[in-house]
Amino acid sequence: MPIGKYRGVTLQRELVNLIEEYIRAHPEMGYTSLADFITDAVRDKCEQLKIATPTPETPPLEHFNLNENGVRILDRTLTNGTSRGRIIDVYFKPKGVRCEYCQTSNCRHIQFALTVPAIRKVLLKKEREGWKLPQIIE
Repeated sequence: MPIGKYRGVTLQRELVNLIEEYIRAHPEMGYTSLADFITDAVRDKCEQLKIATPTPETPPLEHFNLNENGVRILDRTLTNGTSRGRIIDVYFKPKGVRCEYCQTSNCRHIQFALTVPAIRKVLLKKEREGWKLPQIIE
């Protein structure tokens, strides 16, 4: 029996060819190798059979960083062939809030930012200082 973290398995060439063809035809799925696809498929089947517990689903938007000038939000819905998300900057200014990606003062990134307690705390402080910011629900 092999010693180490990984073990190999043998698959029928026909099945491997089908999977590799699928990976090439669907780069948006994020699979970069046969191993990625097989690992994902086996993990899904193990979760379905209750052999393994499900991997928690990652949220589409996540608070990434915060400072006095704004917040960075990871948007996992904005993917490409090499990235599994994009960092979005939302800026806080005395005249309002602005999303650099959407180029607006009212978008889903700003709406998400208003739900994060640490961000709300900074915005409430700035609002007390006279900044014109979106309505924050208490």
